Amino acid sequence: MDRRLVRIIHLADTHLDPTVRYLGPKEQDRRRDFLEAFNYVVEKTIELKPDIMLVAGDLYDKVNPRNPARTWVMRAFRRIRSEGIKVYAIGGNHDTPRSVEEGASPLHELEAAGYMRFFSNVSSMDADTIEIHGYRVCVSGASFNHTMPYEEDPLESMKVPCEGDINVSMLHYNYSPARAPPIWIAPTIKETSVPRELHYLALGHFHRYYKTQVGMTYIVYPGGTERRSFAEEDERKGFVYVEVSEEGVQKLDFIETKPRPLRTVEVTLKEDDDPVSSVIAAVAGDSDPKAILRLRIRGRLPLDKLVRYSRDMILRRLEGLFFHTIIDDKELEYVLEQPELADLEELSPLKLYEEYLASLIREVSGVGDEKRRRVLQEALQIGKELLREVGAW
Repeated sequence: MDRRLVRIIHLADTHLDPTVRYLGPKEQDRRRDFLEAFNYVVEKTIELKPDIMLVAGDLYDKVNPRNPARTWVMRAFRRIRSEGIKVYAIGGNHDTPRSVEEGASPLHELEAAGYMRFFSNVSSMDADTIEIHGYRVCVSGASFNHTMPYEEDPLESMKVPCEGDINVSMLHYNYSPARAPPIWIAPTIKETSVPRELHYLALGHFHRYYKTQVGMTYIVYPGGTERRSFAEEDERKGFVYVEVSEEGVQKLDFIETKPRPLRTVEVTLKEDDDPVSSVIAAVAGDSDPKAILRLRIRGRLPLDKLVRYSRDMILRRLEGLFFHTIIDDKELEYVLEQPELADLEELSPLKLYEEYLASLIREVSGVGDEKRRRVLQEALQIGKELLREVGAW
């Protein structure tokens, strides 16, 4: 009998309603980026009309997302379900509670509303077997287990049900050959643990699109729909469309979303550079109002340039040229120049400090820089007090 293929949408790590307070007034706009990326998946799902949608963990960025995100998601899954698409989900390390005190996963309310089947068990696989196009399709999964040791293989302690003509399972852990970076530490599935009867293993947790095949089994990370940090600056984002028969996966497409661009620019300042103008010149000619810019500023500045360096001034000059600018200047070093004063060997540390600061104050007073003069005057008084306290007369 000629049977149609079973069509599947697989997404993970949408991280809806993230905490992004570092963006200040742009926080709500950035949260909306994640919702709009998820909405793009919803629109493509309606267009592609799959039989099943798999949500492989971390739909939300936390176990207690705010009500606006919950409402958005509720409406989205109601729409998907109204198209006859069955939705299955597991919890990831972000939206699975660590304890009873932390509460229940927000995915429970989507299941209670009838919009999805939520596999909430963390220590064993839940499963559902349904008929699609004449196939018995077994869908299984387990949510992230916070108590599982990182060195443990989840599939050594859990049996994957493979009772259908087509067998699909979901987990939210690392997969050994994918070589996840240390930041995504988690229990790791070994290649040898994957059941041979499994057609498709839908994974979440690793934020990079990855696919491989072990025997008949396709093992896939869709990689997330929006960039969460600069560690993902160059990563494509999206989800996966799969067509599968009892012989295995027949088609697999990675469908890209349109994440907000993240951009890093590195600026090395030299001792004779004007620090603010040099930084602005390095980026202003290639602005992008949609991008989040990370400025990495390094170099060695003498003291007379220190008083000219201003984060606030850089941010004001770049306002409107980028969606938001982050300044990382922890590698910017300040070089204290040797003062050119007579008879240095006869001066005490306190006297040397007074003479040097006084010379700087005279210099800035001569050019009418009242702000720098006040800063140096305050530094003189504080420094004298500290030196006296330690006996550096």
